[in-house]
Amino acid sequence: MGNRLLAAILLLLGGLLSACGVQRTNEIETLSSTITVLAELSPKADPIEQRRWKALLQTRVNEFKRLHPQAHVKLRLLPSERLDQEIQFRSRRGLGPDLLLVDNTRDLLDWQAKGYIAPIDLSAQEQRSFRPSYLQHLRYRGQQLGVPLAVIAPLACFDRKRMPQPPQTFSDLIFLGQKGHSIGLNYGVSGLDELMSGFNVTLFPQSNSRSSHEKGVLRALQWMREANLQPHISFVADDEELRRGLEHGRFEWVPCSSGWLPTLRQALGPNLGIAVLPAGPAGPSRPLARIPTWAFGAQSSPTQRQLTKQFLMFASNIVNQRNMALELGTVLPVNPAIALPLKAYPDLEIIDQAAQNSELVTLEQKHFLLGNSDRAVYLIDQVITGVLSPAAAAPQFQTLLNAMPAMESQP
Repeated sequence: MGNRLLAAILLLLGGLLSACGVQRTNEIETLSSTITVLAELSPKADPIEQRRWKALLQTRVNEFKRLHPQAHVKLRLLPSERLDQEIQFRSRRGLGPDLLLVDNTRDLLDWQAKGYIAPIDLSAQEQRSFRPSYLQHLRYRGQQLGVPLAVIAPLACFDRKRMPQPPQTFSDLIFLGQKGHSIGLNYGVSGLDELMSGFNVTLFPQSNSRSSHEKGVLRALQWMREANLQPHISFVADDEELRRGLEHGRFEWVPCSSGWLPTLRQALGPNLGIAVLPAGPAGPSRPLARIPTWAFGAQSSPTQRQLTKQFLMFASNIVNQRNMALELGTVLPVNPAIALPLKAYPDLEIIDQAAQNSELVTLEQKHFLLGNSDRAVYLIDQVITGVLSPAAAAPQFQTLLNAMPAMESQP
């Protein structure tokens, strides 16, 4: 009797422990099939475009969860100023995000050094979902640190009611300013390349066999000085000031981003005109394209990493990339297999033309630029305000250009 009772108790305990073990296993499986996605929201972004991006990302998450019912995807959208703090806080607790969507002003090399992000391993088949040049510029020392989501192109935006035809050249800009048309120009980081490249000055060399651009730098600085002397041409160092200036009537023409179009369209209606940026004396302006970028967090489990890549590739497939471009109407897809009906979407046709003229910056070049941008902007400011002559500032600016790393050879 005693032996039977003891056996029964042991059997009961074994069943309870087994049940607890199954429950714990299920909890682990649920946890490992949960991924956290942090998406950056710039406080200076177009407010309407920001809301549309939020809706688009949530739609993609919902569609992915419908196809993968076992997956749990937590999407959080954070302002730029809170993103670093959030990643640092989560990483210290071992709960770093699994996937990040960030603006291309982010320094991914700094994040890699801090252990926030990890390389993305893409098979040859998976790489076919992205244009090779976009992948190449997000690669560092053979490691893919980021993957592109879309292309936001640099444009010219103008008020058709006050300026029926946009300027085609830098000389036209001066002429229109002399005729009383109000023009806004950017001498901040985002505007340097579009101004300098028109004088055959390459801020971001593609190889170490770079040529000297001293004459081009001097001519560019002289042009900026001349432009700033025109009463109706204003230089600002902030993109948001340009957007608001056109929106509220301070400016008739500004360099802009395709991401600004929703708010500008709401403000100006049919009077909003868009065009490619004017050409400089040495040829077309080649400003920087903005590439919203995915990055993998460094603390994911193998199961979370697999699920993260599944979501990444889902967002990058032909159907979703095409739908993204047509739904937003302000971005271009990065999947090379997509042919958009550009004739049916006039804005996208101009955005496509502008993107073809734009430049890409490598992670190493971006790292250098973010660390030296204040010096470059300071020199430009000294020139346009008359503190330094173009001839005095040109050698200092050239020294900065010479230190810019060239695009590394890719394996």
